[in-house]
Amino acid sequence: MEPTRKSATAQSIVMLLVGALVGFGAGYFAGGGGRRVGSGAVPPGAGAGGGDRLAELTRSLERDPENPAILIDLGNLYYDREDWDRAVETYEKARRKAPKNPNLLSDLGAAQRNRGQFELAVAFFQKARDSDSNHWQSLLNWLLLEAYDRRDAAAA
Repeated sequence: MEPTRKSATAQSIVMLLVGALVGFGAGYFAGGGGRRVGSGAVPPGAGAGGGDRLAELTRSLERDPENPAILIDLGNLYYDREDWDRAVETYEKARRKAPKNPNLLSDLGAAQRNRGQFELAVAFFQKARDSDSNHWQSLLNWLLLEAYDRRDAAAA
């Protein structure tokens, strides 16, 4: 009887920890990942990098249009501004240069998720996991999409 009691206790502890992690992650993700969630993009010059950062990245991209890091930074700026369409467009350009970058793939999936494109989001989360099986952010994003957007606890 003792092994069963220990096993049940261990399972309870694991489930409690998983629940706490999922709860924290869900709150973080549902809250915009630490970003202000609103109905539109942040106006140029306000918050999330402002117009100066956009101008700086645009100039850098003109000098080095093949640099995926600049494209990723620009996509991140658009993401922070909640300009999902531009974020996706820019991340896609970066993906042509760095097709196996798991952080980029996960960010692209998150932007698609924010556009309501859940199938595309899952595809990018899976590609990120295929590229790096230990990429926890894509797994967490995928889990939260299944749990909170699709409300599919079994898939989560």
